[in-house]
Amino acid sequence: MLTVLPLRLLLLVVLTFVSGFSAATPPSSLVASACAQASYPSVCVRTLAPSSPSTPSDLALAATSASHSTTRGAAAYLRRLTLPQPPSDRATFRDCANLLSDAANQLARAAKELARLNPNTLRSQLGDAQTWASAAMTDQDMCLREITGLSGRTRDAVVAQVTEASHVTSNALYFITRVAATR
Repeated sequence: MLTVLPLRLLLLVVLTFVSGFSAATPPSSLVASACAQASYPSVCVRTLAPSSPSTPSDLALAATSASHSTTRGAAAYLRRLTLPQPPSDRATFRDCANLLSDAANQLARAAKELARLNPNTLRSQLGDAQTWASAAMTDQDMCLREITGLSGRTRDAVVAQVTEASHVTSNALYFITRVAATR
């Protein structure tokens, strides 16, 4: 009995200490003000606050990187699912996973372009990043349209994942467009 109480106390102290580090990072004034105009402000703050961007270009890159990560995660989630029995439903989820993988690839290209902005080719680079982010949104929207006709908890979970990715991508496209408009 004596060893259980100190062990529990130690566990409580460790959990309290660790939970202090996992608290949400407060957004910088740049993130808070920039996210206020984004399509999904709360999603924007949640995804960008940990990265602490300091310039509009940093915001665009951080948002695009977050979008890439979220979309890649949604595609991985779909691939791990135990798929429904009807073959048509399995095909729909597989198609959706492929669309999300393509969207993630487009977002990776956009992030790579934003990471190497050059004053001499800036307009072209930002145009390419906008095109790739827009293509990713199209893939995400197509995925959502495909699975809308299905029913059940699996569909609802997938819709939530893809909708989150779509919202993060919409915000990324907003920041890319905003940088392009100021150049």
